[in-house]
Amino acid sequence: MGLLVVVSAMVGGRAVLGRVLEPGVVSGPLPACGFDDVAAPHATLDEWDRTLLDTTYELERSYAPADLTAITEAGIAGDGSVRAFVILDLEALDRAARRAGVRLTVSSAYRSYDTQARTFDSLVRAYGNDYALRSAARPGHSEHQLGTTIDFDGGEAWLADNAWRFGFVMSYPPARSPAFTCYMPEPWHFRYLGRERAASIHAAGVSPREWLWDHANDAT
Repeated sequence: MGLLVVVSAMVGGRAVLGRVLEPGVVSGPLPACGFDDVAAPHATLDEWDRTLLDTTYELERSYAPADLTAITEAGIAGDGSVRAFVILDLEALDRAARRAGVRLTVSSAYRSYDTQARTFDSLVRAYGNDYALRSAARPGHSEHQLGTTIDFDGGEAWLADNAWRFGFVMSYPPARSPAFTCYMPEPWHFRYLGRERAASIHAAGVSPREWLWDHANDAT
């Protein structure tokens, strides 16, 4: 991916890319992609639709939603869990897909920090560190830890056109990846941000990472 780490300051003993990041404050242009471990902006459980995660910003190991609900409650095929408030829109998404003749399956949903660590380490052992960094998020950096992110199997074209209507946004769209998302394209990976926010991101034609950075300091 050609990612570079540009360090210009230290905050609380941690390197920050390109600027000083005060707790909960984002300023300046979107940082260049690089690898670091900096506390994510808006990283509390009730800020799920504002949390920015990438190759730099991370969640604490202890971040674990208490309201995880099996995706089967939405009537969709597959396995895994998401936060309870995602279920109704996931059910609506699946119903709309079925009406369009598209069958969706959930291949992955919530992953804990430790699960992501095992996933990443298995890739390192099998293919090497460079491949793992290109192919998966390091533990703490995965959107799956939020409990609002789903990997779908099937229906990629339909999802690309319609998922936003139900609050789901493709995190790493081909047109913006990896230059703006810091990850290779993943047309199966969708993060739930709610219908209003998803519609705004879709209308802007940018990735969630770009939009969340630009709107990080908006009043809620």
